[in-house]
Amino acid sequence: FFVNLFNSCMDKSAKSEDLEERVGIMIKVITEDVYTNVCRGLFEKDKKMFSFMITAQVMRLEEGTISDDEWGFFLTKGGFIDDDKLPPNPAEEWIKRDMLAGLVNLEKIGGLQGLFESLDMETAAWKTWFDSLTPQDEPLPGKWEALLSQFQKLLLMRVLRDEKVVDGVTKFILMRLGKHFVDVPAFDLASSFQDSSPLVPIIFVLSTGADPTMYLYNLAKDVGVLERLKMISLGQGQGPIAESLITSARESGDWVCLQNCHLASSWMPELEKLLETHQTMKLNDDFRLWLSSMPSKVFPASVLQAGIKLTNEPPKGLRANIKRTYEDMTEAEFMYFDAKQESGEDPEAHKKVRPWQKLLFGLCFFHAAVQERRKYGPIGWNIRYEWNQSDILTAQANLRMYLEEQSEVPFETLRYVVGDVNYGGRVTDYMDQRCVAAILSKYFSHEAVYDDDYTFTEDGKYYPPAPGDLASVRAYVDELPMIDSPEVFGLHRNAAIAFENSETKYLMDTIISVQPRAGGATGGKSSDQVVADMALELSERMPSNLSGEHAAPATFAKDAEGTLNSLGTFLSIEMGKFNKMLSKIRSTLAELQRAIKGLVVMSSELDSMYQALLFQKVPTLWSNVGYLSLKPLGSWFKDLVARVDFMEKWIVQGPPESFWMSAFFFPQGYMTAALQTYARENRIAIDTLDFRTEVMRLGQEDVDSGPSQGVYIYGLYVEGGRWDSKKECLAESTFGETHVYMPVLWLDPVVKEGTEVPVPPSTYNTPFYKVSSRAGTLSTTGHSTNFVRILHLPGGDMPPEHWIRRSVALLSQLDD
Repeated sequence: FFVNLFNSCMDKSAKSEDLEERVGIMIKVITEDVYTNVCRGLFEKDKKMFSFMITAQVMRLEEGTISDDEWGFFLTKGGFIDDDKLPPNPAEEWIKRDMLAGLVNLEKIGGLQGLFESLDMETAAWKTWFDSLTPQDEPLPGKWEALLSQFQKLLLMRVLRDEKVVDGVTKFILMRLGKHFVDVPAFDLASSFQDSSPLVPIIFVLSTGADPTMYLYNLAKDVGVLERLKMISLGQGQGPIAESLITSARESGDWVCLQNCHLASSWMPELEKLLETHQTMKLNDDFRLWLSSMPSKVFPASVLQAGIKLTNEPPKGLRANIKRTYEDMTEAEFMYFDAKQESGEDPEAHKKVRPWQKLLFGLCFFHAAVQERRKYGPIGWNIRYEWNQSDILTAQANLRMYLEEQSEVPFETLRYVVGDVNYGGRVTDYMDQRCVAAILSKYFSHEAVYDDDYTFTEDGKYYPPAPGDLASVRAYVDELPMIDSPEVFGLHRNAAIAFENSETKYLMDTIISVQPRAGGATGGKSSDQVVADMALELSERMPSNLSGEHAAPATFAKDAEGTLNSLGTFLSIEMGKFNKMLSKIRSTLAELQRAIKGLVVMSSELDSMYQALLFQKVPTLWSNVGYLSLKPLGSWFKDLVARVDFMEKWIVQGPPESFWMSAFFFPQGYMTAALQTYARENRIAIDTLDFRTEVMRLGQEDVDSGPSQGVYIYGLYVEGGRWDSKKECLAESTFGETHVYMPVLWLDPVVKEGTEVPVPPSTYNTPFYKVSSRAGTLSTTGHSTNFVRILHLPGGDMPPEHWIRRSVALLSQLDD
């Protein structure tokens, strides 16, 4: 593929007698053509990363304007620094601890000395830059704008405004290589066909919601081979039929399109052999092979490498999504009840025109909203669901049927059928199911149909248009904003920050995944030196295994019957898990140091650990025996030390007055043990009890004694909202503050009423997760590996549905 690409670039680049000029032209044409040809086979999310990799490699290897230290810092932020080695913070109100550590590492790079002094002297100017919505477009304070290179400015953004790195990367590409490398090549099947040959298959890499078949039909029509286009969808038993089609077509010059190759995994080796035989055969010049497949490991690598790859993704954005739905809709579908009214077929039809058109628009809006929420990651949906056109078509048919059969609009039935059955049928997470229902309730309501002033959003830009013809609705959709704010989907505008953070994380993870072994080395050291030093430092800081030898009497106290107290039982189980983890870390660090010295063989597991340490990630060897965490290596290790310290104090000093929920492997077990303690003391069946939640006016440091019954817990963060200490209820987030630390919570055991804890109607049942990814899998105990339990928080003036749409949740730890 690349040899053919290179040869075609040589042929089409402008000729020149001047060697230097000819080489310059060839480099320019080859760089642009490689970008264009590779980009057309990449998904949207990877195109910018590819442009950036080209730009960075040109600057690193050809120009030498990006040093290894700078590149290593960009990937890892320079590594972890102990708190006691950090200098005084020049602006504690906005420079966080991890930013401070990043600045310390950044100052070690040539040309960046004096940053701390500048931050101290020009704090106001730096704060203005820090608060900017577009820091990549703002000049840096003082001398730094002129002093730093474009890439060094990216390093500064990586430390202080990490969520804006992707925007900074776009500007960096634009300024270094030009607009061609920022503009995404349009889907152009005709030009790809021109580049193909009988030996070069064209491969459509499919994505959900996109179907390139129509483009292929149109191209075949334009080229005049529509009658000779043979199509077959692969699946069980279709392989031999496809083979005979290819065999006859390579002689007759027909086009063959094999759809859904990922469904014929067993036949893929046969396809590979078939295409290998073509290399030694005389093929008809008109013969073309078209293949379509979802991304799949079963697709033959040799075919993929030889072929021209194309991606075609569905339109992004709320407006584009709604527009597509209405463009696919016929006039007869839209005017269904108008036609019934005119024909006199249904005497009640005139009453149904308004509900049909209003609810139809609400359905289209809902369909777009649930899909677009996916880009916000876990705060959008815990699990990414693949809704498509079949869902909205089914829901449309149900909507029309229920309106036709009922004299009044059955709102509750429609909400159930569309929300719980049509769309909810794909949803496997309970929190996502209730979110689907809460979102739909905004569009399928009495007000949405009969109140002309009703709007879907507070700014009034989105509303169900007045009944009319199809053209008027299409015109209204065309006027909708091109860029969607998170509020349109029921989220707080802080969700945009979460989205930007996830984009940056994806960019960095992808770049790191394609780095050679030396890619993360910094400070003039080799990779081996960097990893060996880190392994030695971590070994020296490793806490000891937990032991009950010096336990306080209350820690493992037994009752009158000789039964160990429930919290003591839980603690002993946790100690076993921690000790297994600590022993594994200790032994693998020692083994890795020996492997680097060449004393033992570097196994694949140790090599994976080596790569992880090099790029400041937690090795899989450790996470497999550890607790759930998304932190980078430095923060993760610091957190580990703090957890072990908490457990050690519990053992030696007895049960604490309040418990740090973030410290446990299995917080669900702690909850059960605390409930069991109360049940045993009061001789009440544990299955009749549950916890009532009360947020205290206390910080962890203010707790002098435990509650009269139940337990105090701390260490929780609220995401998607904040806790208003004055009103003692949930409140909207402050802009820029994505996570807020919660006060101490009192878990008070109460007897359930039926299956529920008695709570006021405005109470929001808040899901409590271990980490921000929210989704988890069911473990062998039957518990989720991430979801802990529901905690009850007062919702204030807002109904629970508002906080459900906001995806408000409690987390036991953050990602940094």
